[in-house]
Formats: sequence, C-alpha cells, structure tokens
Amino acid sequence: MGNRGTSGYAPVQIFNSTSYNAFGTVEYASIFCSDDNYRVARNSTWTASSRGICLVTRITAVVQTPSGNIQAEPYNSSGTSFSQFAIIQVGENRFQVTRVVSARRRK
Repeated sequence: MGNRGTSGYAPVQIFNSTSYNAFGTVEYASIFCSDDNYRVARNSTWTASSRGICLVTRITAVVQTPSGNIQAEPYNSSGTSFSQFAIIQVGENRFQVTRVVSARRRK
C-alpha cells in the first residue's frame, strides 16, 4: 500500500476497523525521529506524512465509544520496519492495535 521513498521505510498506515473514532501515538526508536500523534475516523485509514529510516517501537490507541474512552492494547516491538497496522475490536469494549499481515495464499 504505502510507497517507499528513495530512502527510508514506507510511511506508517493505521486502519481503524472499529465503529468508533480513535486517536493515539506512533512511537519511533531513535531520538532523531519525532513521534506521530494521529486521529483516525471509524472505518478509515490514517497515513503518516513521512517516516525516513525510523523503526516503530509502539503504537497506542484510545477508542472513543459511547461508554467513554477505551485504551486499546498497544502494539509493541523492539523496532520494526513494518508499516501497516490496524485497530481492531476483540471483545465488548476491548480493542487492540495489531500489525496487518497479507492474506495472500502461497502457490
């Protein structure tokens, strides 16, 4: 999905698959990389404006439900170059940020 520039990794994309708006932070490994704060509407995708050579270490999300703001289980990594993530609902008032894995079949 995301295009990789001539130098660096593809910009982070977060798909909000829930029925509610959400916001959070994408945290990067290096002190030379600025964290990204994001807001994403329900059933929509947020894309970072740039990324460079920054590895993702954590993505948080707060889902805005009729029951109040619910903190999703964050995505954590020692540092990943992956760029596609999603906010998913895993139970009643339970949400999680996860990496999107291709569903392509092997031949």
